[in-house]
Amino acid sequence: MQRKALFPYFQYNPLQIFYSGKTPAALYARIKWLHQEETSTWRNDFQEAVNALFSGQYANGSWNNSLVHTIHKLFGLHLTVRHKDEQIEKGLEWLLSQEVFFEDMKISRAQSEKVSVRDLQSLPFSGGCFDHFAKGAVLFLATIFGQENDSRVIRVYEMLRIMGEKRQGRWCTWSCSNNILRAFAVHPEYAESRVIRMYMTRLAEMQRPDGDWPGQIPYYQTVNALGHLDCAQSDALLKKAFLSLQEKQNKDGTWGRTQKEWNTFLIVHTIKRKSHLLSMEKIKGCP
Repeated sequence: MQRKALFPYFQYNPLQIFYSGKTPAALYARIKWLHQEETSTWRNDFQEAVNALFSGQYANGSWNNSLVHTIHKLFGLHLTVRHKDEQIEKGLEWLLSQEVFFEDMKISRAQSEKVSVRDLQSLPFSGGCFDHFAKGAVLFLATIFGQENDSRVIRVYEMLRIMGEKRQGRWCTWSCSNNILRAFAVHPEYAESRVIRMYMTRLAEMQRPDGDWPGQIPYYQTVNALGHLDCAQSDALLKKAFLSLQEKQNKDGTWGRTQKEWNTFLIVHTIKRKSHLLSMEKIKGCP
């Protein structure tokens, strides 16, 4: 009954993959969408996951002195603990102090250093230049943990805003640019900036009649980032993208060939935020 009320347009239940999952994404789904917070099983799984996320943090705030590893941990804590505490603040301070975050963009470095899809499993970011990933991920984490007005954060947002406008709404490849979109989409001011409107115009030019995008545009990450925006442009892109959800869904209720739980989390999270776009009448009338 609950599934029908939430997802009447899908043949298969997209929530079933989360029922007993122990990843941060599954634990979020189990409390937010499946309402298991009163069960002892969820509480035990939650505490075990949080202990594992905090485990191994160095005195300097990082995990293994690794930017990627520290981003993984802090994002997992965003899905579970949710609110910033002393340990999370130390992790954020370490990220904000890293040269790759605050330095100006260096083309040679961006071309020579890459972050792979394998490095980014269960993160809302996509592979590409390390500089773009690092700046996008640190901005995103700082913003969602309440440091959106930090002068260091604003400086990097401004640098990327100017760069994006000069490049007519793109920062690099589509995959790299998605990482910057993700950061801008969660900031209360930069989400409404001119460069984001320019980026959405370019996304609209690339979107196919069936609502999909070419393979170089990361579908699930892009859909979820757009779900954080509140404007007519993003809603129009999502309405068209939602057209392809039924065809893309697997028989087990998930989406994607790999990282099925994560892809499904990104889609359901977007649907929950933008459920008003998914009425059948609105979808059928989408231009």
